[in-house]
Amino acid sequence: MKNLTIGFEQILHSTLSMARNSLKTDLCVFLQFDDGERLCVRAADGKKAHLWKGKAFPLESGPVAECLENKVVRVSKKSKTGLLALLESKSAAKSTFILVPVSGQSRTLGILVCGPFSAATAKSIPEDQLRNTGALCAVLTAHWRLYEWLSSFTPQVNHELRTPLTAVQGSLGMVLGGMYGQVGGEMREMLEMAQKGCERTVLAIEEYLTKQLPNKKSEFSEQQSDKINAKDLRVPPPPKKP
Repeated sequence: MKNLTIGFEQILHSTLSMARNSLKTDLCVFLQFDDGERLCVRAADGKKAHLWKGKAFPLESGPVAECLENKVVRVSKKSKTGLLALLESKSAAKSTFILVPVSGQSRTLGILVCGPFSAATAKSIPEDQLRNTGALCAVLTAHWRLYEWLSSFTPQVNHELRTPLTAVQGSLGMVLGGMYGQVGGEMREMLEMAQKGCERTVLAIEEYLTKQLPNKKSEFSEQQSDKINAKDLRVPPPPKKP
């Protein structure tokens, strides 16, 4: 997981670096919404990129809010607070920054900040070029969030579904084995059907987990030996009376 995280961050930084070189500007910053609906810096490339590292900004009105409405915004006025306070330019001739929406299918995922430009240059850059750069960040973000979701979902399948089913499987084995008295007739048939269903489901979950996390195969095998085995828990029926 850690290596994949580093790999993703490198790809994102490389994407911003290519965008910055293509736009011939000093800075590109990608900010993404977190679960608390704050804009967090995911990656930054260029001069003074270190100033953006680890920053998070609450939603604010003005140009940022306008950009979040899926509009490309050109900003030349500075602000003393919030995201715009970090937009610095040493040259009066190049003091315009561009805010580009990073849009997903249903909502805006974040903002791409590029600059500084001269006012004429900022106006001359085609909006399609800016939006395509934002779209690339959106694709990378969507793939990464999907991987993060799968990484958290797989352990939950093991803990929340496989473990309880194994316990149910073992309990059914004890009942069918006669530990709590003899079971026969239709009740036994139903219990055997339930036990076989548990066995098939547990095997299907183990197969899924092994495919999702190949390096965990040995771990699941070890857990397999520790789990309750229905057959081992069966108590042989008492001998028939002559």
